[in-house]
Amino acid sequence: MSAGDAVSYLGLLARALISEGWTVHPRYDRDPALLHVRCPSLPMVGESVLVEAGEGGVPWFVGSTGDRLTPCHDLPGAVATIGARLTPHALAEAIERLACPARRDAPPRFPVRCLQTRQTRLRRHDG
Repeated sequence: MSAGDAVSYLGLLARALISEGWTVHPRYDRDPALLHVRCPSLPMVGESVLVEAGEGGVPWFVGSTGDRLTPCHDLPGAVATIGARLTPHALAEAIERLACPARRDAPPRFPVRCLQTRQTRLRRHDG
């Protein structure tokens, strides 16, 4: 698979993630090209995604740990899988903010859309 194909798939994933409230930082200048995905409220926690050819040459999104997330043609599944990995960290931050009186009045920085989308996507894949 060419570097241009990987960048194209990562660009599609970036647009899908942005529309769901995630923050993305493309690193297409690297080899292999990467897409860093973060929750806006926790910029220090994230997932790096790259593209690798799988069995039969089918391109797959691959996470930071090296495990395959979804085939590149399954953008909703990729968004749901990445959300499932990052949402627990974001929820913990939101709960901490609510539990701390000094932070309680601060507006939430976690996009609620991320949770709603994750739940919707998981229901679609489970059904």
